[in-house]
Amino acid sequence: MFKKLFSSHSKLEEAIRNDNYNNWESHFNDYNNRGNKKADPVKLQSLGLEIYEKHLKDVILDYAITDDEKMGLTKIIAYFQLSDPAINSIKSKYAKSAVSGLSKQKLADNHLSEEEIQEIGLFAKELNISEVEVTRINHQNALELYEKAVKDVISDKQATGEEQQTLRQLAQTLGIDIRQATLDKKLKEDYYYLVLLNALEQGYLPQCKQPTIAVQHDEVAYWEISSNFVFARTNTTGHFSQSSKAGLRAAKGVSYQLGSSRNSPIREHILDNLPGVFAITNKGVVFSARQQSFAIPYPQLHAFDTYMDGIGLQKSDTELLLQFYDKQMSEVIFKVLSNAINAHS
Repeated sequence: MFKKLFSSHSKLEEAIRNDNYNNWESHFNDYNNRGNKKADPVKLQSLGLEIYEKHLKDVILDYAITDDEKMGLTKIIAYFQLSDPAINSIKSKYAKSAVSGLSKQKLADNHLSEEEIQEIGLFAKELNISEVEVTRINHQNALELYEKAVKDVISDKQATGEEQQTLRQLAQTLGIDIRQATLDKKLKEDYYYLVLLNALEQGYLPQCKQPTIAVQHDEVAYWEISSNFVFARTNTTGHFSQSSKAGLRAAKGVSYQLGSSRNSPIREHILDNLPGVFAITNKGVVFSARQQSFAIPYPQLHAFDTYMDGIGLQKSDTELLLQFYDKQMSEVIFKVLSNAINAHS
């Protein structure tokens, strides 16, 4: 008997599934009108949950729930006597994605009006999403729009003043506080690096508020960077012996050996690094380290060359080579030093 009942219900379930869960109530009515055995919806709650999930997905496709759609969902819940935890579990599978989709749709013009915020909130409420979570979703979508705009700006490795102003206006329109926003760290660093380069191109000179190098009372440190002073050092690796001998015959069968010998050192020239801080000031350039330091006033700085990872300073016939840990800073150092020299002259 149980096998027969299960088989009959299976046919009902199969018919509903084949109909893509549409007209589910008609299928139940047809089944109950055809035979003596009635299908009890309460005993088919798993099927009811499938029907509810399918209809919920269809309803939220357009990011809205009308009164008629709400009544249709409520009818399914009542017909199968579905529990709140089961319904909430289904909603949780689609809620955040649906609310985020509506939020992105409303942000298409880079702005959320009060009416749009309210509309998103009402939709989210139907899906059991809290106001706090709605605010987080809206903010995250706004940040993604802003980050995309930043990526577009820096794609050509530039950030002009006009582009910077456009981004500031966009952030204001989106309601983003750039100082507190959690942006992608690498993207943020790349953008502000290009902003700095653009400012330096215009002759801007930054200033170290608390320089680590010792400065005079009228000296201003524009920039500091950790660096290595690269210099040649002679190292003695060993010695080799040299000798010179001369023979002197005193008598037949007797001779004396005169001469001398000495040990000569074996030397090799190697490059060594001295870690310290390189600084550019309004008076000149400075390298400060525990073991060795030097300062070159601008009148004595005859030339300088920048490299991929450092800078070469020419003083008289001597070139002093500094290597930076942050290779990206070579261009910044070049521009800061150029601006400082121009300001001094």
